[in-house]
Amino acid sequence: MSEMDIECPHCGTKFKVQIDGDFSNMMVFPCARCQTPLMCYHGEVSELDREEFSKLREKLSKVLNVVMRQDGTVGEVANALKKLVDVSNARADEREQNHTVITDDELDALQKDLADLDVDAFLSKL
Repeated sequence: MSEMDIECPHCGTKFKVQIDGDFSNMMVFPCARCQTPLMCYHGEVSELDREEFSKLREKLSKVLNVVMRQDGTVGEVANALKKLVDVSNARADEREQNHTVITDDELDALQKDLADLDVDAFLSKL
């Protein structure tokens, strides 16, 4: 079993990833805490943007649909992976709907407050 330490660039959570076998050059998985899509490429962890992740899910769905048509255990594995992709798609849609965008005016106000207030007062205001 192989083990790798990961730190989410989005929320800073540190966790271990264990897989049966060796790590591949590229792996995609969600953060254990915030569910942000992460990509580990040659040991470097980065956050996948929504468009990038959507394209990967779309390509994987196409491949899985073809493999699922085959008989035997490969089809069963593909069916299990397809369910995981469907869950991932649902989570991505949910995150997209709940995604709030901060305006430039709101950002300016936060930066002004940060400059004017001490840290405790700034955090309590949030």
